[in-house]
Amino acid sequence: MNGDIDNGNMNEANNKAKPLTSLLVQSCLSAMDTELPFKVVQMAQHCLIDWAAVTLGGTRDPLANIITETACFENEGGSCTLVGSTRRASQMQAALVNGTISHALDYDDVNSRMHGHPTVAILPAILAIAEVEGASGADLVRAFVGGYQIAGKLGAAMGETHYLRGFHATSTVGSIAAAAGCAILLKLDRRQIENAIALAATQSAGLKANFGTMAKPLHAGKAASNGVLAVRLAQKGFSARNEILERDQGFGLTMSDDFSPSLAMGPDWEIEDNLFKYHAACFLTHSSIEALLKLSAREKINPKDVIAVQLHVPEGHRKVCDLRDPQTGLDVKFSIRHLAALALYGANTSSLALFTEETARDSKLCALRERVDLVHDDVARIRYEVQVVVELSNGRIVTAHHDVGEPARDLNIQEKALRSKADTLIDPVLGIGAGAALFAAVSALPTAVSVADYLKATTPN
Repeated sequence: MNGDIDNGNMNEANNKAKPLTSLLVQSCLSAMDTELPFKVVQMAQHCLIDWAAVTLGGTRDPLANIITETACFENEGGSCTLVGSTRRASQMQAALVNGTISHALDYDDVNSRMHGHPTVAILPAILAIAEVEGASGADLVRAFVGGYQIAGKLGAAMGETHYLRGFHATSTVGSIAAAAGCAILLKLDRRQIENAIALAATQSAGLKANFGTMAKPLHAGKAASNGVLAVRLAQKGFSARNEILERDQGFGLTMSDDFSPSLAMGPDWEIEDNLFKYHAACFLTHSSIEALLKLSAREKINPKDVIAVQLHVPEGHRKVCDLRDPQTGLDVKFSIRHLAALALYGANTSSLALFTEETARDSKLCALRERVDLVHDDVARIRYEVQVVVELSNGRIVTAHHDVGEPARDLNIQEKALRSKADTLIDPVLGIGAGAALFAAVSALPTAVSVADYLKATTPN
C-alpha cells in the first residue's frame, strides 16, 4: 500500500479529483486483500496489547459497572466477550461496553491526524463482529489497520476547526472509522461500504465540553457501537446518501469550517504514527510532564524553591486540559497546572492510584499549581510541543523542551515499555502473570484461526 488512499490504484491527481467518500470506500476495498508489512503488523499488535491493558484497568473505574449494567439490563447474554468479565453481550452492547471502559482511564493511544483516540473507537467494534463471524487473527489485524487508515485520513481532512469547535473526533471520526474496519472484516461491496459510512456519519456525535466526566469515555463506546450498527444495517441493504462526507449539509461541511479532502493524503500507513500514553492523563499534558521531569532531574529542583512556572504550549491546550480547580481524580487528568505540580514533586503520573480526590485537594500541590501559568507566545508550535520555564528562589531561570508527538521508531523498545505498562494494569485485575497470556495471544494472532485466545486472555479464568 502506498500513500494514496486507494492503495496505489490511482495517481495523486486522480485522487484529488475524486470525492472523499469514494476514495475512502476504495481504501476499504483495497484493504481487504492487502498484504501488511511486518512493521505495520507489529504496530497493530502493540495497539492490541495496549487496548486490552487499559480496558482491563478501566474495569475498576465506577463507570464500568454502570455502563455494563445499563447495556445488559434488557438482554443479558449474547455472543460477545466483555473484557474483564465472565458476562457476555450482543455485538452492539459489547462494542458499547468495551469501547467505553477502554477509554475510562484516558490512558489509551492517540493519533495526531485523527485528532483523537483511534483504537478505543475501532477495535471494540471489529472484535465484536470478528467473534461472531469466527474471523481469523489475520482478518482482525487487517481490518483494524484498514479502519485506522480511515481514521487518520478523515481526521486530517476535517481540518483543525472540527476539534476546535468542540467536536470530539474520537466519537465523530471514530464512528466512521469503526464502520470502515467492520466493513473490511465483512468484505462488504462498494455500495454497502458507502452506506455504512453514511450511516455511521449520521450517528456520530461527541462534545468536548464533557471532557473530565464519564461522558468522554462514552464517546468511544458510542463510536464503536455506531460502527457495528451501521455495518449490520448496510449489509442488509439499509440505504443512505452517497458522498456523505463532502455533500452539502453532510459530515465535512456541517462539522468543520476548513474541511479539505486534499489533506487526507498522508503517510503510507497511518498506524505507524500511533502514539502511546505513559502517563494516565490527557495526552496534551504529557509533553509538559516529561519536560518538567527532565528539568527537575537535571537541575535537582526542590518544589519549595519554585517561584513560578511557565508552560509555553499551543493555544488549544487551554480548551482541553486547563481545569483550574480540579476536585476529583478525573479532573486532575485534565488539569495541566495540577499535573505540572505533580511532576515537580516527582509523583508517578503513570500510576492509576495517584488520581484521587485526595490528590486533587492536596494543599502543597494546590499551592504550587497557583504558580503555574500557560503562555501562548508567537512561536508556531506543533500540537504537542512544549517549552517549560521555571523560576527558582535563588534567581535562576531554567528551561526544558519536549514533544511527545514524535512516534517511536524502535518498535522493540516501544514493546518493552508497553509490556511494562500492561503488567501494571492487567495483573491487579486478572492476577500476577496474566499479562504473559495476553502477550502470547497477541503474538500468535497473525496465524491464529480465530480471535478466541486473544479474548480469553482478557477475561477471568
